[in-house]
Amino acid sequence: VCSDECESDHFGVRVCHLLNEKNPVPMVLEMMLEHVEMHGLYTEGIYRKSGSLMTTLCSDPNSACLEDYPIHTVTGLVKQWLRELPDPLMTFTHYNDFLHAVAPDCKLQHLGEAGLPPRQAGTLVCLILISSTAHNRMSPNSLAIVFAPCILRCPDSADPLLSMKDVAKTTT
Repeated sequence: VCSDECESDHFGVRVCHLLNEKNPVPMVLEMMLEHVEMHGLYTEGIYRKSGSLMTTLCSDPNSACLEDYPIHTVTGLVKQWLRELPDPLMTFTHYNDFLHAVAPDCKLQHLGEAGLPPRQAGTLVCLILISSTAHNRMSPNSLAIVFAPCILRCPDSADPLLSMKDVAKTTT
């Protein structure tokens, strides 16, 4: 359940506060991903190399002109936006269910049973569709290494060793 948070911010805010019937995917993320799709899919290491931070997107996304920035800046900001979500797209509540769903002995149908909330699901689908296009010069494994820590985080982030034990499960 989402609690009241500052609606003017676009980073570090629960996904449910950034969505409505008009915007099924958070506006800032959608803007960045569309820019990546139009200008950066053929760029090598697009999500691995990082650029500088664009603070304009934090307060007023409509005034940002993404064309003024290198593509690695935009893709770095996509990852930052995902990392700053208070509850990741693949939620803390069902963290263990998601890990179980990708285990070698489980069938893909179990991922749906893990309980991804519909609002997060739409955003995750958008991210996957744009990032995994055939024109992207990153392999699926490389994309998993880059995005897994951003979209699926251990609920107990206070213990880095506990978080590291699941890295192999989330990136293969």
